Amino acid sequence: MGIISRQTFKGSIYSYLGAFIGFVNVALFMPRIFTTDQIGLTYILVALSTIFGQLGSLGMVNVTIRQFPYFRDEKNNHNGFLFFSLAVGSLGFIISTIIYYLSKGYIIKSNIDQSPLFADYVYLLLPFVFITIFYYIIDTYNRLLFNASFGLFAKELLLRLINLVTIVLFWLKLIDFHQFILIYTISYAVPVILICLLLIYKKQFSLKPSFKIFTKPFSKEVFSVAMFGLISGFSGMAVLQIDRYLVNYYCDLGATGVYSTVFFFGTIILLPGRSLIRISSTLITEAIKDKNWEEVKNIYNRSTTSMSVIGMALFVLIWGNINNIMTILPAEFESGRYVIFFIALAHLLQMIASVSSEIIQSSKYYRQFAILMFSLIISIVIFNIILLPKWGIVGASIASAIAFFIFLIARQIFIYWKFKLNPYKFKQLIIVLSAIISLIISLLIPQIQNLFIDICLRSIILISIFIAPVLISKVYPELNSAIKNLIRKFK
Repeated sequence: MGIISRQTFKGSIYSYLGAFIGFVNVALFMPRIFTTDQIGLTYILVALSTIFGQLGSLGMVNVTIRQFPYFRDEKNNHNGFLFFSLAVGSLGFIISTIIYYLSKGYIIKSNIDQSPLFADYVYLLLPFVFITIFYYIIDTYNRLLFNASFGLFAKELLLRLINLVTIVLFWLKLIDFHQFILIYTISYAVPVILICLLLIYKKQFSLKPSFKIFTKPFSKEVFSVAMFGLISGFSGMAVLQIDRYLVNYYCDLGATGVYSTVFFFGTIILLPGRSLIRISSTLITEAIKDKNWEEVKNIYNRSTTSMSVIGMALFVLIWGNINNIMTILPAEFESGRYVIFFIALAHLLQMIASVSSEIIQSSKYYRQFAILMFSLIISIVIFNIILLPKWGIVGASIASAIAFFIFLIARQIFIYWKFKLNPYKFKQLIIVLSAIISLIISLLIPQIQNLFIDICLRSIILISIFIAPVLISKVYPELNSAIKNLIRKFK
């Protein structure tokens, strides 16, 4: 677990620094500088490019995760894997371009009334999709070379710093909104360029083709992984972004701006899990390839406990400080109060599920995983169609929470059925009970007029109440060990 610990630690630092800058961007600056329509435009462009970028990668992310261990050979430039993956990405972009031009007229027509700003800037989807396709391919390749944290540094930290500078330039009226949105689009290429430069520096960037490994049976396997990976990968990105498009469709771009802004607070829960999953997925793939199921079980158990504790702690801090969050945001964002609760709950369920998706994807059951993912996106769309017209943006967040709960149950049943793995123990109920008690007590803590003091004191009280039973029960031994080491060093 040494690699996991190191990469998770570095990745978490980048993620939380990025989250802080993201908070400054999303919660402090953008709501006060931009209109809700302008905010909605930035998010809808990212949301759609994420969905179509995953589609345009033609399943190469899953092929890389599952098949790269068979290509791995540093002396032979990993048997031409990078050339192969970039060639597939180029084909995917050509297909995406054709789809874009075929659907451009419909997109403009369907948005011209409720979201005219989006209709004006729909042409930016194409460069966004191009950048997204190659980011997925290059970042996944770099991750499989056991350097998962650099991608997080480039995407979570550096990109947000660039966005912050661009926002400030707009605020100072040194650029207009048209220039802002162009720079905003171009800035998304920075992580791709940096990862490529890192690979060149490490002599891991070779475009020399090689087809020796592509025997007929292996080629069939790669095609199968790509086809089902396309379904699961597209569905995976769509479930995180489709609600924004549906909010824009059923409401307007202003509602999308409000929804996307408050959505940020719910996603904070996922930050520590991202870096852990990025490196864990690499080790799980290697372990399954070597049929080392004891190692898979070990990673699954420890990841589930750590992600459950961290996820619950963050959920307590976010919802315990909900009044402070709404004080920070302008008054027009009050409608997003319960969006934060349900989006945070949806992401907490993802944290509790830990690396279950990665285990199924890396095994021979990747086809069944694609079906599970496709079922998830269908359920999200159905629940949104039912709930969005009734309850607006809150209905969209409830739809996500319900769909992710069903998905969590389905994954755990499948993993226990096929692998007899169950990381959940009765003792872990202590984590849930501690979180519930903390949230109940948060209602009894009086609001202090000074915002900064209230956030600090409230957070200290809530996290202390949550963490005490966890430490006493030793449900998360790594936390006990870390605190003991900290005390020892302090002494």
